Amino acid sequence: MNVPRPEYPRPDLRRPEWRNLNGVWEFAFDDRDEGLSAGWHERGSFAQRILVPFPFESALSGIGDPAPHPTLWYRTAFQAERPAAGRRMLLHFGAVDYEATVWLNGHELGRHRGGYVPFSFDITGAIRSGENSLVMRAVDTLSMDQPRGKQYWQEEPTGIWYSRTSGIWQTVWLEPVPASFIRRVRLTPDLDTGELHVEAEVDGDEGSLALQAVALDMGREVARAESTPGRPALVLRIPGARPWSPESPHLYDLRLSLLDESGPVDRVESYFGMRKVSIDGKNILLNNRPLYQRLVLDQGYWPDGQYTAPSDEALRADILWARRFGYNGARKHQKVEDPRWLYWCDRLGFLVWGEMANCGLYHYSPEAVANLSDEWRQAVARDYNHPCIITWVPFNESWGIWGVRDRDDVQNAVIDIVRRTRRHDPTRPVIDNSGWEHVDTDIADLHTYLRTGEQIHVWWPCYRSGQTYVYDSNHPFWAKGHRYEGQPVVVSEYGGMAMEGYPPPPGKPLQACGIDAPPRYLERYHDLTRAILDLEDVCGFCFTQLTDVEGEVNGVLTYDRRPKVDPDLLAAYTREQPAAYPIPRQAAVRQCGAA
Repeated sequence: MNVPRPEYPRPDLRRPEWRNLNGVWEFAFDDRDEGLSAGWHERGSFAQRILVPFPFESALSGIGDPAPHPTLWYRTAFQAERPAAGRRMLLHFGAVDYEATVWLNGHELGRHRGGYVPFSFDITGAIRSGENSLVMRAVDTLSMDQPRGKQYWQEEPTGIWYSRTSGIWQTVWLEPVPASFIRRVRLTPDLDTGELHVEAEVDGDEGSLALQAVALDMGREVARAESTPGRPALVLRIPGARPWSPESPHLYDLRLSLLDESGPVDRVESYFGMRKVSIDGKNILLNNRPLYQRLVLDQGYWPDGQYTAPSDEALRADILWARRFGYNGARKHQKVEDPRWLYWCDRLGFLVWGEMANCGLYHYSPEAVANLSDEWRQAVARDYNHPCIITWVPFNESWGIWGVRDRDDVQNAVIDIVRRTRRHDPTRPVIDNSGWEHVDTDIADLHTYLRTGEQIHVWWPCYRSGQTYVYDSNHPFWAKGHRYEGQPVVVSEYGGMAMEGYPPPPGKPLQACGIDAPPRYLERYHDLTRAILDLEDVCGFCFTQLTDVEGEVNGVLTYDRRPKVDPDLLAAYTREQPAAYPIPRQAAVRQCGAA
């Protein structure tokens, strides 16, 4: 049997030697939560079989059970040799939703909490020559205190809330490394100076080791630098640095080595783009030039894999479809996506808003904020090196921070996470709470599902100024005590309409903002998009959405990725030019209610 998802799972830090553990594993539900006390991690067999890395709710897993099962057990066996002296073996999990405990040969390796970020264990002391038994217990409850995104916290998904993804949903793999190795790198381009700042996190004895970096352009060396021993950080000066952009997604290859007196002790490969994101008045700049963002909402669900794409090519194909419809980027909605998708965005020149999966709707608790804050920090660290990401979004529409409108404690929690994000990454803007009830944001974004361009034109000044509530909701643009302070403005959700002839699956209620016949659908798309392009102080939009997802049938693609409209016709409307861009610092602003 072919190994599912065979591609290298960590594209920004690659070693030639690794082993994919995806495939058929033993599996069991533990609905009575008796496995720990019964010693399932040490003995016994699991009756079911699951195809890792697909979650048990998905058809591709071979199980396809949508019912909630809070406790899961996995087991696989693999042949290996104990690492030689001076070598180590790492075990990696790309993502496990939500809590994981892992054993190797009956020895507990450790635990991890967080369903969207990777974790690993050094298994050097537990692995043995011959057969090894790997067991994992995963717990994924319906708790609203855990980041869950669009995974519904009720038993039966409905509306804009979808089926759950539990347990393993990204690749599991082994990686042999030396005693001292590069665990992580942080790559920060400075386009203005033509420099790349490289920082490496070294696991092991780094005191006598130097970091060497070599940058290559189309296979030709263009820069080389070496740090002093014990300080794994350096600066590469890139002559005539070519910028990365959607129009020209130029990437440089990067070779990194740890050196001792006798030569390299570890080598990894990466890549980088020379890209700069900045804000100038009401304009967002990419590489010091005004950027008009034409984004599409992408929720990253698959009809046969749930959170897990059926193949690497499927991830790439979604980006190519979006580009065919005229979009230059995506707002990856309520999901920290598989790094392979980000890799293809880097390669293909596709902008990304990186957004955290939030806790439950109509909910707030200190525990929920703490859980999100910790996982969000790990997500930003994982994805920092991707040039495609141009914005961070920790919250959406007050999910998991209910009460942010007028409660000081909730507002302070949001502000703290926003400021922590900026400290960790000062190179990208941060949107505090996408859609409404802003408290501390670099971009003032708005969600609106008005049905005509005339409505957008008349009511836009009210939205921008905060003089009225967001249309068809009960949420003000700005939270109590906060106001618009001249930030760039993006309409980051609009549209959402369905098309006749594309009903929801049997048993799923229709979820869309109206339904139109095919000709009227294109007319409405043009009317709404043109109205946003005509707004006097807006620098981008995000249309809802790229694909249908379960009962929410408002995608330009069906759930199985078939286009509902001619991509070229839609792209012509998407790519129309804004009435006035860049936005002057003293742009005329209409008063609320003025036509």
